[in-house]
Amino acid sequence: MIIQISDAMGDDEEKEIESEKITGGELLKKLGISTFEATIMKNGNIVLESEILTSKDKIKILKMIHGG
Repeated sequence: MIIQISDAMGDDEEKEIESEKITGGELLKKLGISTFEATIMKNGNIVLESEILTSKDKIKILKMIHGG
């Protein structure tokens, strides 16, 4: 499964993980990304961490900037 990871600065990175099917939450955990710092997109739509993602989906992780 190929995952695109995008940070708030516009830098994109692709990672490949060994999985045909995984939940969004499991994916973030596998990538070492907190659910509080990222949003998951599946085929252009924002999804919950409980959503099932497959290798046929276009997956993008959007890392968020926090501050005050």
